[in-house]
Amino acid sequence: MSRVPSRARTFVALLFAGLLASVTAAPAAVDLSTGIRYVYESGTMDECATKAQASLSAFLQNTHESAAGSMEWIAEGPMGASGPQMLTASGTVHCYAAAKGYVVTFTCVAETPANPYTADALCLDIAHTFSGKAVTPLPTPSPVPTGCNTQNLIGDWQSDDDPKVKLKMDSGGGLTDQDGVSGNWILYGDSANLTYYGDHKLKLSPDGKHLSGSGYHFTRKC
Repeated sequence: MSRVPSRARTFVALLFAGLLASVTAAPAAVDLSTGIRYVYESGTMDECATKAQASLSAFLQNTHESAAGSMEWIAEGPMGASGPQMLTASGTVHCYAAAKGYVVTFTCVAETPANPYTADALCLDIAHTFSGKAVTPLPTPSPVPTGCNTQNLIGDWQSDDDPKVKLKMDSGGGLTDQDGVSGNWILYGDSANLTYYGDHKLKLSPDGKHLSGSGYHFTRKC
């Protein structure tokens, strides 16, 4: 892992912010890739900006400029299987004016093992997409498990204390109850954080069927 340059610190910070949102630390590492740099002898900054956004959006989400006029484009994602709303990767493409053309740099970070690819692989594909070179498809995560599993909380849950309370938890980390009240969930290991009428810490049973803690007891239908 190379030394983190100043332009990459924002993206490492974004990734760590996502990790810290989990209720329990999980075994993980942050992989950093920096150093890919292209020099174009001709071309406009608008051209660079358009290509930067397109290349990032091909692999990540929420592509945006870090600050208006900065010509530094950021994207985030994809989402982790156990906590779908958690950031697990981030990338930046930065355009600089140079003579009659421009210089462009690429920086990426990826959490492992949440992602099946490295930061180097991600950055190389973003850079190749920018330049029009052939791209090696990134490995994709295994399908998200459903039913009573210990990898996520996706499914229909019913309160053991009040049968009228039913929660539907989705793959995006959101939940909705029988009255349309919404919240969200995060799961790392067997520790869950449920945001529903407040913030609650719960434990998932070894069979993935029961969730309890903070005065709540839920059973998943599966």
